[in-house]
Amino acid sequence: MEPQIKTGFTIIETMLFLAISGVLIAGLLVGVGSSINVQRYRDSVTSLRSFLQQQYFDVLNVSNDSIKNDCYGDNATDVLRGQSNCVILGRYITTSAAGDSLTSKMVIGYRDPSLSVPTDEIDAIDQYGIHVSSIADNTFKIDWGSLVVDKTNNIMKLSMLILHSPSSRVIRTFIDTTQVISDNNIQAMLVAISPSTIPASLKIPATLCVRPSNYFAGTSKMAVYIQPNATSASDVDTLGDNNSGCK
Repeated sequence: MEPQIKTGFTIIETMLFLAISGVLIAGLLVGVGSSINVQRYRDSVTSLRSFLQQQYFDVLNVSNDSIKNDCYGDNATDVLRGQSNCVILGRYITTSAAGDSLTSKMVIGYRDPSLSVPTDEIDAIDQYGIHVSSIADNTFKIDWGSLVVDKTNNIMKLSMLILHSPSSRVIRTFIDTTQVISDNNIQAMLVAISPSTIPASLKIPATLCVRPSNYFAGTSKMAVYIQPNATSASDVDTLGDNNSGCK
Protein backbone atom coordinates (compact mmCIF):
# COMPACT_ATOMS: atom_id res chain seq x y z
CA MET A 1 0.00 0.00 0.00
CA GLU A 2 1.51 3.24 -1.13
CA PRO A 3 1.65 6.16 1.40
CA GLN A 4 -0.64 9.14 0.74
CA ILE A 5 1.11 12.43 -0.12
CA LYS A 6 -0.73 15.56 1.02
CA THR A 7 -0.22 18.65 -1.15
CA GLY A 8 -0.80 22.31 -0.13
CA PHE A 9 0.95 25.38 1.21
CA THR A 10 2.83 25.63 4.45
CA ILE A 11 2.05 28.38 6.97
CA ILE A 12 5.23 30.23 5.99
CA GLU A 13 4.33 30.15 2.29
CA THR A 14 0.84 31.41 3.05
CA MET A 15 2.18 34.25 5.18
CA LEU A 16 4.64 35.26 2.46
CA PHE A 17 1.86 35.29 -0.11
CA LEU A 18 -0.36 37.44 2.06
CA ALA A 19 2.47 39.84 2.89
CA ILE A 20 3.42 40.34 -0.77
CA SER A 21 -0.22 40.75 -1.77
CA GLY A 22 -0.70 43.33 0.98
CA VAL A 23 2.28 45.38 -0.20
CA LEU A 24 1.03 45.31 -3.79
CA ILE A 25 -2.50 46.35 -2.79
CA ALA A 26 -1.18 49.14 -0.54
CA GLY A 27 0.96 50.47 -3.38
CA LEU A 28 -2.01 50.35 -5.73
CA LEU A 29 -4.22 52.24 -3.27
CA VAL A 30 -1.57 54.92 -2.75
CA GLY A 31 -1.21 55.37 -6.49
CA VAL A 32 -4.97 55.60 -7.03
CA GLY A 33 -5.38 58.02 -4.10
CA SER A 34 -2.61 60.23 -5.46
CA SER A 35 -4.19 60.28 -8.92
CA ILE A 36 -7.55 61.23 -7.44
CA ASN A 37 -5.97 64.09 -5.47
CA VAL A 38 -4.21 65.42 -8.56
CA GLN A 39 -7.46 65.30 -10.52
CA ARG A 40 -9.32 67.10 -7.74
CA TYR A 41 -6.69 69.83 -7.72
CA ARG A 42 -6.93 70.21 -11.48
CA ASP A 43 -10.71 70.42 -11.13
CA SER A 44 -10.33 73.31 -8.68
CA VAL A 45 -8.17 75.19 -11.21
CA THR A 46 -10.61 74.49 -14.04
CA SER A 47 -13.57 75.62 -11.92
CA LEU A 48 -11.81 78.89 -11.09
CA ARG A 49 -11.10 79.54 -14.77
CA SER A 50 -14.72 78.77 -15.66
CA PHE A 51 -15.98 81.18 -13.00
CA LEU A 52 -13.86 84.02 -14.37
CA GLN A 53 -14.83 83.23 -17.95
CA GLN A 54 -18.48 83.28 -16.93
CA GLN A 55 -18.09 86.89 -15.78
CA TYR A 56 -17.34 87.92 -19.36
CA PHE A 57 -20.41 86.08 -20.64
CA ASP A 58 -22.51 87.82 -17.98
CA VAL A 59 -21.17 91.25 -18.97
CA LEU A 60 -21.62 90.60 -22.68
CA ASN A 61 -25.14 89.25 -22.24
CA VAL A 62 -26.06 91.68 -19.42
CA SER A 63 -27.00 89.02 -16.89
CA ASN A 64 -29.12 90.38 -14.04
CA ASP A 65 -30.46 87.97 -11.44
CA SER A 66 -31.67 90.62 -8.99
CA ILE A 67 -35.25 91.85 -8.75
CA LYS A 68 -34.17 95.31 -7.57
CA ASN A 69 -31.10 97.50 -7.78
CA ASP A 70 -29.61 100.49 -6.02
CA CYS A 71 -29.52 103.09 -8.77
CA TYR A 72 -27.85 106.25 -7.53
CA GLY A 73 -29.04 108.20 -10.53
CA ASP A 74 -32.63 107.77 -9.35
CA ASN A 75 -31.69 108.88 -5.83
CA ALA A 76 -33.08 105.58 -4.60
CA THR A 77 -31.62 102.38 -3.25
CA ASP A 78 -34.48 99.97 -3.88
CA VAL A 79 -35.67 100.37 -7.46
CA LEU A 80 -37.52 97.58 -9.26
CA ARG A 81 -35.78 96.07 -12.27
CA GLY A 82 -36.95 97.75 -15.48
CA GLN A 83 -38.02 100.93 -13.66
CA SER A 84 -34.59 102.48 -13.29
CA ASN A 85 -32.59 104.93 -15.39
CA CYS A 86 -29.42 103.06 -14.54
CA VAL A 87 -27.67 100.60 -16.82
CA ILE A 88 -25.64 97.53 -15.94
CA LEU A 89 -22.13 98.11 -17.22
CA GLY A 90 -20.18 95.16 -15.86
CA ARG A 91 -18.93 93.08 -12.97
CA TYR A 92 -16.49 93.73 -10.15
CA ILE A 93 -14.52 90.72 -8.87
CA THR A 94 -12.41 90.59 -5.71
CA THR A 95 -10.63 87.89 -3.74
CA SER A 96 -11.42 87.14 -0.11
CA ALA A 97 -8.98 87.87 2.72
CA ALA A 98 -8.44 84.13 3.19
CA GLY A 99 -7.91 83.48 -0.52
CA ASP A 100 -10.51 80.71 -0.54
CA SER A 101 -13.18 82.49 -2.58
CA LEU A 102 -13.95 85.24 -5.07
CA THR A 103 -16.93 87.58 -5.09
CA SER A 104 -18.51 89.08 -8.19
CA LYS A 105 -20.93 92.02 -8.04
CA MET A 106 -22.83 94.01 -10.63
CA VAL A 107 -21.51 97.41 -11.68
CA ILE A 108 -24.21 100.00 -12.34
CA GLY A 109 -23.94 103.41 -13.95
CA TYR A 110 -26.10 106.44 -14.63
CA ARG A 111 -25.23 109.26 -17.02
CA ASP A 112 -26.64 112.73 -16.53
CA PRO A 113 -27.90 113.76 -20.01
CA SER A 114 -26.80 117.34 -19.33
CA LEU A 115 -23.11 116.35 -19.38
CA SER A 116 -20.92 117.33 -22.33
CA VAL A 117 -19.86 114.86 -25.01
CA PRO A 118 -17.12 112.57 -23.63
CA THR A 119 -13.62 113.12 -24.97
CA ASP A 120 -12.64 109.45 -25.07
CA GLU A 121 -13.72 105.98 -23.98
CA ILE A 122 -12.45 106.33 -20.41
CA ASP A 123 -14.21 109.67 -20.07
CA ALA A 124 -17.43 108.07 -21.33
CA ILE A 125 -17.19 105.37 -18.66
CA ASP A 126 -16.31 107.93 -16.00
CA GLN A 127 -19.38 110.03 -16.85
CA TYR A 128 -21.60 107.13 -15.84
CA GLY A 129 -20.43 107.43 -12.25
CA ILE A 130 -20.02 103.69 -11.98
CA HIS A 131 -20.66 102.04 -8.63
CA VAL A 132 -20.94 98.51 -7.29
CA SER A 133 -24.40 97.24 -6.52
CA SER A 134 -24.82 96.14 -2.94
CA ILE A 135 -27.81 93.95 -3.77
CA ALA A 136 -26.73 91.35 -6.32
CA ASP A 137 -23.53 89.39 -5.80
CA ASN A 138 -22.12 85.96 -6.51
CA THR A 139 -19.54 84.26 -4.31
CA PHE A 140 -17.46 81.44 -5.74
CA LYS A 141 -15.86 79.05 -3.27
CA ILE A 142 -12.73 77.39 -4.63
CA ASP A 143 -13.05 73.62 -4.69
CA TRP A 144 -11.20 71.08 -2.54
CA GLY A 145 -9.67 73.55 -0.09
CA SER A 146 -7.37 75.19 -2.64
CA LEU A 147 -6.41 78.86 -2.24
CA VAL A 148 -5.64 81.68 -4.68
CA VAL A 149 -2.14 83.06 -4.11
CA ASP A 150 0.33 85.22 -6.00
CA LYS A 151 3.62 84.06 -7.49
CA THR A 152 5.37 84.46 -4.13
CA ASN A 153 2.83 82.11 -2.50
CA ASN A 154 1.10 84.88 -0.53
CA ILE A 155 -2.69 85.20 -0.49
CA MET A 156 -3.76 86.95 -3.69
CA LYS A 157 -5.12 90.49 -3.48
CA LEU A 158 -7.09 91.00 -6.65
CA SER A 159 -9.43 93.73 -7.85
CA MET A 160 -10.85 93.11 -11.32
CA LEU A 161 -13.29 95.43 -13.02
CA ILE A 162 -14.93 94.20 -16.24
CA LEU A 163 -16.88 96.92 -18.06
CA HIS A 164 -18.90 97.03 -21.24
CA SER A 165 -17.87 100.42 -22.66
CA PRO A 166 -20.94 102.60 -23.29
CA SER A 167 -19.18 104.35 -26.19
CA SER A 168 -17.27 101.65 -28.11
CA ARG A 169 -19.34 98.68 -26.81
CA VAL A 170 -16.05 96.84 -26.31
CA ILE A 171 -15.41 94.98 -23.06
CA ARG A 172 -12.53 96.41 -21.04
CA THR A 173 -10.78 94.79 -18.07
CA PHE A 174 -9.14 96.87 -15.34
CA ILE A 175 -6.91 94.93 -12.92
CA ASP A 176 -5.11 95.67 -9.67
CA THR A 177 -3.07 92.83 -8.16
CA THR A 178 -1.73 94.77 -5.17
CA GLN A 179 -4.90 95.43 -3.18
CA VAL A 180 -8.58 94.74 -2.83
CA ILE A 181 -10.20 98.07 -3.63
CA SER A 182 -13.36 98.85 -1.72
CA ASP A 183 -16.65 98.84 -3.62
CA ASN A 184 -17.13 102.59 -3.21
CA ASN A 185 -13.73 103.41 -4.69
CA ILE A 186 -13.67 101.47 -7.98
CA GLN A 187 -13.49 104.64 -10.05
CA ALA A 188 -9.87 104.90 -8.89
CA MET A 189 -9.11 102.08 -11.32
CA LEU A 190 -10.01 104.37 -14.23
CA VAL A 191 -7.45 107.02 -13.36
CA ALA A 192 -4.67 107.37 -15.92
CA ILE A 193 -1.04 107.96 -15.04
CA SER A 194 0.17 111.15 -16.76
CA PRO A 195 1.19 111.68 -19.51
CA SER A 196 -0.55 108.53 -20.73
CA THR A 197 -4.30 108.66 -21.26
CA ILE A 198 -4.61 104.91 -20.75
CA PRO A 199 -5.18 103.77 -17.16
CA ALA A 200 -2.36 101.62 -15.84
CA SER A 201 -4.94 99.05 -14.72
CA LEU A 202 -5.70 98.28 -18.39
CA LYS A 203 -2.10 97.15 -18.93
CA ILE A 204 -1.85 94.74 -16.00
CA PRO A 205 -2.24 90.97 -16.40
CA ALA A 206 -3.17 88.72 -13.50
CA THR A 207 -1.75 85.32 -12.63
CA LEU A 208 -3.90 83.58 -10.04
CA CYS A 209 -1.75 80.77 -8.67
CA VAL A 210 -3.79 77.99 -7.11
CA ARG A 211 -2.22 76.61 -3.94
CA PRO A 212 -3.16 72.97 -3.30
CA SER A 213 -4.63 72.08 0.07
CA ASN A 214 -2.72 69.87 2.51
CA TYR A 215 -4.43 66.87 0.97
CA PHE A 216 -2.55 67.47 -2.26
CA ALA A 217 0.93 67.95 -0.82
CA GLY A 218 3.64 67.83 -3.46
CA THR A 219 1.33 68.79 -6.31
CA SER A 220 2.89 71.29 -8.72
CA LYS A 221 1.07 74.61 -8.81
CA MET A 222 -1.07 75.61 -11.75
CA ALA A 223 -2.57 79.05 -12.38
CA VAL A 224 -5.34 80.93 -14.12
CA TYR A 225 -4.01 83.74 -16.30
CA ILE A 226 -5.94 86.85 -17.34
CA GLN A 227 -4.44 88.82 -20.19
CA PRO A 228 -4.03 92.60 -19.84
CA ASN A 229 -7.12 94.46 -21.04
CA ALA A 230 -8.95 91.18 -21.63
CA THR A 231 -11.98 91.62 -23.86
CA SER A 232 -13.59 88.17 -23.76
CA ALA A 233 -13.63 84.81 -21.99
CA SER A 234 -10.99 83.53 -24.41
CA ASP A 235 -8.47 85.85 -22.73
CA VAL A 236 -8.73 83.79 -19.54
CA ASP A 237 -6.61 80.64 -19.69
CA THR A 238 -4.98 77.96 -17.56
CA LEU A 239 -1.22 77.77 -17.05
CA GLY A 240 0.47 74.46 -16.31
CA ASP A 241 3.12 73.91 -13.66
CA ASN A 242 5.86 74.32 -16.29
CA ASN A 243 4.93 77.89 -17.24
CA SER A 244 2.83 79.26 -14.38
CA GLY A 245 5.78 80.78 -12.52
CA CYS A 246 4.07 79.89 -9.23
CA LYS A 247 6.22 78.83 -6.27
